[in-house]
Amino acid sequence: MILSANSGSSSLKLSLYDVVSRDEPAINLILTATISSIPFPPAIFSAKHLASSSSQPKNEQVESIKDHLSAFAHFLTYLKHDAAIDPSQISHICHRIVHGGDFSDPILISEETYHHLEILSDLAPLYAVVKIDLTFSLNVINGIQA
Repeated sequence: MILSANSGSSSLKLSLYDVVSRDEPAINLILTATISSIPFPPAIFSAKHLASSSSQPKNEQVESIKDHLSAFAHFLTYLKHDAAIDPSQISHICHRIVHGGDFSDPILISEETYHHLEILSDLAPLYAVVKIDLTFSLNVINGIQA
């Protein structure tokens, strides 16, 4: 599975794709989630499991979401408990970073590239630190290619 993440200053949008075949690069969108009003509790968590006909869309206020990392933790809990998807099935995470400085092509986030992006966070302070922290956390915590 591939997770696409896009975090803004007050939101986090996530899309989960299933790889149909390793032979042909085809993917299917199976789930979407949005967490909004993150710095202004209560945050709003919305999710829709597109691959399940029995799953109802979720739309709820969540007091425990205080920042982007707790928003992502809530998403992982939703995946496991509500959508019956094991987060360890996610093999890659794609994340847009608002300003990559001298990075103009996709890169793998390593400790070296993470620290380089951290230095660039002054270029877009409202976005960069959140995105860098989230991306690096996903990579380190889950052992996933980010």
